[in-house]
Amino acid sequence: MTNISDLIEKFILGVIGGSGEIIINRNDLANRFECAYSQINYVLNTRFTVEKGYAIESRRGGGGYIRLFRMCGGDYFKNILDGIKNAPLSYNKCAHIIERMIIDGVLSVKEGEILSSALSAKALCGLKNGGEIRRDILSEVVVKLWKENENGERGEFK
Repeated sequence: MTNISDLIEKFILGVIGGSGEIIINRNDLANRFECAYSQINYVLNTRFTVEKGYAIESRRGGGGYIRLFRMCGGDYFKNILDGIKNAPLSYNKCAHIIERMIIDGVLSVKEGEILSSALSAKALCGLKNGGEIRRDILSEVVVKLWKENENGERGEFK
């Protein structure tokens, strides 16, 4: 049996389709699926994350909306940086981001494996501030990839 979160995710993915973007009203979506707004928030916050290649902009209030989009180009790198800048990063979150960059053609598999190794707990020797170090290293790599993309050094990533 499919749960409500799966149905909401499937609906959103279907609407995003080839355009890579959807603008929706949270209330309308909750009404459509006859669920609480918190269920919509749960799906958005767990299934459409930066590490999975999505970014969300939202405006609350009467005319509020949610703009959900697949990251690409300059927005891709900016949104990764925005998504990781405020908190220490777990290895798992880094691994998801790296996996997404491999899928999107930003990193080769070999580069992803090397970066994953460099961000591992073993490499960071169990440091108390390993999450911050991990975040800072990944941020620097993303900035470098962004610059290479803008300069055409890595071909066309869109």
